[in-house]
Amino acid sequence: MRNNFNKRIQGFIRDIEDASPNMKNTLTEIYPVRFKLNIDGHKDIYISLEKEIKTISFSPIGEINFEIASSLSEIFEFLITKKMKKNMFIGDQEIAMVLANTLKKSDTDFLYLIDKYFGNIPAVVAHLASKAISHKKFTENSKEKYIHSKLRNLTIRMDRLEAINNL
Repeated sequence: MRNNFNKRIQGFIRDIEDASPNMKNTLTEIYPVRFKLNIDGHKDIYISLEKEIKTISFSPIGEINFEIASSLSEIFEFLITKKMKKNMFIGDQEIAMVLANTLKKSDTDFLYLIDKYFGNIPAVVAHLASKAISHKKFTENSKEKYIHSKLRNLTIRMDRLEAINNL
């Protein structure tokens, strides 16, 4: 089962590499990359990306380049919206940012790849997470716009009062 999972991961990463012309070249330049996913409430996941071999495990893999310390929702948010929080990365920030920016600039449909390699249920969960994230952003933007509008109206009224007092 573990060998089958590693084959799926290698296929998943190979498809990510092939997503755009520059993706594979950029990734090849920074390989080997070893990092740890430290997701709140979950066991640490160690990922090693080399030119030919890509592995994922729950066992430490030796020296890592960086760590991604985040929550599961922030990871989904990054994969879906492609907006990252720089404080997620601990360690070699340069390699982490190159890897994150490469993923960000790719035109990869992660939901399709999740469905292809891991099945319908993980894809549905990822889809529902993306809907929740986009709904959250929409409602946050609405509140921000409302507050901004109210502050602008107050500023205009204060300017008018000042103008009247100066007459």
